[in-house]
Parts: sequence; structure tokens; C-alpha cells
Amino acid sequence: MKTSFKALLDLLKKICNKYDTVSEEQKNNLLLSLVKCKLPVSSILTDYQNVLLFIIAHPSDKKILALAEQELGRLSAHLRRMNKSDVYALDNSGLPHTRTISTFSHDLLKWYQADENIRIKIDSFYKSTLSLNDVLQFTLPSLEKEITAIGYKNNQLFDALKVEKEQQLAFMLSEFDRLNDKPYIKDHLFGGLHLYVKLLPVSKLFSKAYNRIAIKAHFYQKEIIKQFDQVDLLNRKLPNERVFKAAEKKDLIACIKNSLTLLQRETDPVSYMDEGSLRLFELEHGISIAIFGMTPGRQLPLESYVGYTLFKNGLPAAYGGGWVFGNRSLFGINIFEPYRGGESGFMMCQLLRVYRQAFGVDYFEVEPYQYGLGNPEGISSGAYWFYFRFGFRSLDKDLNALSLKEFEKIKTQKGYRSSEETLLLFTESNIALNMGKNIPLQISEIRDKVTFLITEKYSGNRMLAEKEVVANFIKKAGKLKSLSADQKKVLIEVAFLCEVLQIKTASKLSLMQQLVYFKLVDLYAYQKVLKQVLS
Repeated sequence: MKTSFKALLDLLKKICNKYDTVSEEQKNNLLLSLVKCKLPVSSILTDYQNVLLFIIAHPSDKKILALAEQELGRLSAHLRRMNKSDVYALDNSGLPHTRTISTFSHDLLKWYQADENIRIKIDSFYKSTLSLNDVLQFTLPSLEKEITAIGYKNNQLFDALKVEKEQQLAFMLSEFDRLNDKPYIKDHLFGGLHLYVKLLPVSKLFSKAYNRIAIKAHFYQKEIIKQFDQVDLLNRKLPNERVFKAAEKKDLIACIKNSLTLLQRETDPVSYMDEGSLRLFELEHGISIAIFGMTPGRQLPLESYVGYTLFKNGLPAAYGGGWVFGNRSLFGINIFEPYRGGESGFMMCQLLRVYRQAFGVDYFEVEPYQYGLGNPEGISSGAYWFYFRFGFRSLDKDLNALSLKEFEKIKTQKGYRSSEETLLLFTESNIALNMGKNIPLQISEIRDKVTFLITEKYSGNRMLAEKEVVANFIKKAGKLKSLSADQKKVLIEVAFLCEVLQIKTASKLSLMQQLVYFKLVDLYAYQKVLKQVLS
């Protein structure tokens, strides 16, 4: 009896991350059998793509890599030939030649306007909380604003403004460009429209299968690394960042953005990337890590939200970010679905290594969502113990004591698993990995001190407080020359920091002046100086 495509795929799923001789032979034979099968017309194609991507990211040799790539090509050609109705059933799968339909920020859609690999069309205004009348009254030329008071529905308003259907999205994006100097107001208004768009791929490149960066050579896997000395890895010197040609950098940026767009997701560092801050480190075992900050108008006060994308043999395998402030960083990691069951621990420690050395961080903190709060998958997978094994500990003393007892049971009692109730208890506290001697100052402590200062000294008058703390800072540190509007905002933040930390020495005041200039233009220099200020 002939084995079905699904049965063969299920067998391949079970052994795709195993590298012993028997498994390697089975893997190869299963792929050869799948090559001979007629490809189905169903969502099982997504599962097949995921398995093929895992193999391509973790190939044991050239032969199996070529076989997996060949099947990915067959899958892509199959999707291109399928009936439109069948392909539409695979919307948001990230498969080649399928559509992505979702809502995205104005900035990201503006970026995609120039992408030759996709076309963008309006899909709908789904459950909008604002109408076009509500928002265009702030952007239209004054002679046309009265049209928004008539009460037209969205399509009627387009007609009244004589905007042809194929130009509607370009018109809207152009109108919102007028609000670029007020980014958060722009976000609020654009988000209220609940504009859903269709991203239509022109080629197979806009897909999870072919969204990748060029690599010099493949790393061939002999095992999935589970045991390693994480302290040694975190302290291992980083190689120099990769030097890019303009086209290579453009491809890297596109790959980073596409990796989230194909998931219908956005993170601020990806959508509002400061391309000048982008660095790529090529590490061991086929891992590369890109890190990047945000454009001036999107940066957080005092701390730096630094995004990352981790690549495995050129394929985006993980994303997330760190909220860096002096010696500490809040940290989050998300492994893309095809690469789960691989080297998650090794990947995370490589990420910590990059943040530790690029920014001088020795204290990493993780919030409870990552290991179960409002995240059932985190509870069922026992994600808390994933972090525990790499040195993270609960900040709550009682929970930390409980975790030590639980871990002893796991080590000594065969088959023991912590109960769901216990794992949920652990989500009542953040966890942290501390490689330094002290617990560094956190941004919330600064914020609380600032609120207390404004309340007690200025009776809650924030405009007066800003004016006086800036004047006090300039009196102590000296006047700063030719500040832009964004730099003046940073000056206010730095002045408050100076005030609540009661900084008076000339050397540190000079460093704080540098913070005002570095914050917007050099993520790495800013963090280096901030560490000196907080030391």
C-alpha cells in the first residue's frame, strides 16, 4: 500500500532535527519519497514548507540541502499553477505566491510602496473607530477641508475628492506624510482607520521560503547543540561586524522587514529602523545576528530599544529586542515557527552575547509573558525551565526558593514535571540573569523619581518643571549649541536625569552634554557614555 503524502511528512517532522546515522538515512529516504508524491492542495503545504526550511537551516550535508531546496522549488511552482480560489485559502501562510492581508503602520506601508517584489492594494476598513472624514480634516488643504464636514462615507469621500480607486492607497499614504513631524498623533489617526491591505507578491521572493540573506558558505549540522558552557559563550569576543556593499545592506533590511510582515506583525525597531545603526555579526554554527535602533522621532526616553533578527544559514530564525539602559537590558526572544525544535538555547545565548558585548550589558531581565503569563504555550512547554537552565532566576525571593526546590525534583525524580499551577506561580515575578556584582538602576526608578520631583517641588506643573530643570542643567553643564527640536526633547530627559541623580561633578556633566548629541545619531556611543554617567 502506497504511503500518503501526509504520513511521509509526519514521519519527516519527527526526525528532521535528529542527526544520528539511522535518522539521516531515514530523512534522505523520506525526502526522496516525498519528491515522487503529487503535492496536495491544502494547508498541509504550510507544514511541508516549515519542515523544508528547518532542513535548509540545519542541513547535515550538501546532498540533503540540495534535495530540500529542490522540493521548495517544486512547492513554489505548484502554488503558482494552483487555482486562485485554492491559493486564496492559503492567505497569510507566507507560502510563495500567496497573499498577505493585514493592517500595518503608515511608515511600513510607505516603505513597501517602493518594493518591486510586491504590489499593495486596499482590502477594507475593518471595524474602524475613525472615518476618513475624522482624519483627513487634519491633512487636506484648507480649501478642501469643508468636504470632510459633509458626512460622506469613505468611498464617497474618495469620489468627492476625485481619487481613482487604484490611487486611493497612495493618496492616503501621501496625506499622512503631512503628519510625519507628529509621529504618535499620526499613528493614532492611522490606526483608528483599521485599514487592511493586501500585499500581492510579484515573485516567489516575498515568502517565508525565499526571504533570506546571501551567505558565504553553509554550515553543515552534525548535531543539535543542547549542552554548552553559556558563560564562556557570553564572554567569547565578538568578531568584527560585517562590512556591507549598498546592495547587500538593502537586501538585509528588506529581509528583516519581510520576516515580520509575512507574520502580519510589526515591532518598532523594524518598522522605524535607523538604518545607520544596523550591524551584522557573523557567528558560529551558521548563525548571524543583526541589531538595529530606531529613528530619532521614535526613540524612547533615556533607554534604547534595540531590535534584532537572528539568521541561521541566511534564513530569519528569530526576532525580538532588548531595552538597553546602562548595564541592564530587558530582553525578549521569539523563534520563528519553522525553527522550533532546533538550537533555541544556543541561539538565545548568542543573542545575549551580542547585546552583552555591543552595549556592555551584564544584567538581562525577562518578563513573565515569555514563560507563561497570558501565554498557554509557555506554560505547556515549561518555558520557565528553558531560561532557568541558562542562569535566569526569579527576582521574587520566595519564588526563587521554590524554583530551586522544583529543579532539584526534576534532577532527582525521573519523569517529574512541575505542575501548571507551579509554573503559573513563577509568572508572578520577572526573571533575570545577573553577570555583574550589583543590580543596575532601571528606567522605572528614574521615572518614579521624576514624578515625585514634579509633584513635590513643582506642584505637578510639568511645563514649569521642564523649564527649570533644563535651566539648572545648563547653569551647571554649560549651554549647548544649535539643538534641533528632537535634541531639545533629549535635553529635557537628560536634565531630569541629572536632577534626580543629583549629578554635580564636572566630568559627569560633560558626559551628560554628550548624551544630548549622541542619543539621536549614534546608538553605540550613546550607550557607552550613559554607562559612564550611571557608574
